[in-house]
Amino acid sequence: MKIQLAPGTTLTSIEGKDVLFSVKTGDSYGLNETAARMVRLGIESGLEKAANQMAEEYSVEPSEIRADIDDLVKDLLQLKLVQTLSDQGA
Repeated sequence: MKIQLAPGTTLTSIEGKDVLFSVKTGDSYGLNETAARMVRLGIESGLEKAANQMAEEYSVEPSEIRADIDDLVKDLLQLKLVQTLSDQGA
């Protein structure tokens, strides 16, 4: 599964910090460096590949990273800042 930014949401770097910003609601959500990387990789490669890549980089089990990614995505889905896409046809 991949994620994409919800319509009207941007991922920007402001003063060295990554922020998701919704132009629809005016809400912003700050991301630390690791969370921002999770979001970017989830958009580019999908959540499974993101977990595998980050697990290799951090020398941990992919399931540990995947759990963190899933928690982050769940939060961002509830805030309507991202939406999920099926891998099929992506």
